[in-house]
Amino acid sequence: MLFDPKPKRCRKDLYDFNEEFNMLSRFLGEPLVVVTGLRRTGKTSLILTALEESGKPYIFVDARSVSRSWRDLYTAISTGFSDFMAKASRFSGFRDSLLRFLKIIKGVSVMGVSIEFSWGRDRPLLTQIFTALNEAAEEHNLKIIIVFDEAQQFTGVFARALQNAIAYSYDHLKNLSFIVSGSEMNVLYKWFRDPEAPLYGRAFLEVKTRRLSREESMDFLEKGFSELGYRVPMDEIEMVVNKLDGVIGWLTYYGYLRVFQNRLVDDIWREAVELARKELENFLMYRVSRERYRKVLRLLAQGVREWGKLKQMLENAEGKTISDRVLHEILHTLRNHTIIDDENNFLDPITREAAKTL
Repeated sequence: MLFDPKPKRCRKDLYDFNEEFNMLSRFLGEPLVVVTGLRRTGKTSLILTALEESGKPYIFVDARSVSRSWRDLYTAISTGFSDFMAKASRFSGFRDSLLRFLKIIKGVSVMGVSIEFSWGRDRPLLTQIFTALNEAAEEHNLKIIIVFDEAQQFTGVFARALQNAIAYSYDHLKNLSFIVSGSEMNVLYKWFRDPEAPLYGRAFLEVKTRRLSREESMDFLEKGFSELGYRVPMDEIEMVVNKLDGVIGWLTYYGYLRVFQNRLVDDIWREAVELARKELENFLMYRVSRERYRKVLRLLAQGVREWGKLKQMLENAEGKTISDRVLHEILHTLRNHTIIDDENNFLDPITREAAKTL
């Protein structure tokens, strides 16, 4: 159904996005594909639907569970491999070959179709894992697609290790294809545009998700409610569309709670703001000057966007002079993480409301 809050996997449940779907479907199997777009604009649904509709074998690694440790990185990859092994019955011959190649690698544990990669000192190199995958695929004349969803969550040495492994695979493992997605676009683009990055110079194909237009947002909600035989006043739909600014994830969130819990709009709005606030808190957790970030986010949410005024009010709040460099770095970081745009406007209306509560 259109209002399913989980990522879509079936074409009939993926609202519109025909151009993006057709483009990604054409790109499947190419060495490196990058899918970008704001949070909650359907990247994961687009990727999974294109893969499921294609029938191609794929391993999906969800980086949203990753913090900053080898354990998190290898656990996420172990989960992706195990999910594939458990579900891909039509590729049983390939699975048997893959298990045979993996069992000879130090730091790999195989129990039935469950695979676990050690994250300690005996952890296998990612290039060893990818090479085993490539050798099994070559035996069966397959192209295996590996997805790293929200890849910007990998940071520091963990990101560098993954980038090196993808770069090696790009150059040497012809039976592997990679899809890398991210909502913090400027962070993700550094993987490919920084001359010091391992993937620098490798060609990639890009698919971008988008906001829905006002007309598309209205149509999405009307079709979603009609699909479930649920009636909502048109003035309520118009109000929600005005508030949510074409972000399909929030529109889906509203539709689902409205139908299945009969929630009022104000209650849904408050719950969405609280969810976005928790996401901002998670972002702030890794900032050295998190309290200063809080002040800047609150000021931006209150509509203070002009540089001079923003700097003045930040100084008033702290009772001391703030250098231009400090404010520049804060705004630069907020842009890199796709929280604000170049004009210091919030890119997500719910995030703007959440910032007022920090």
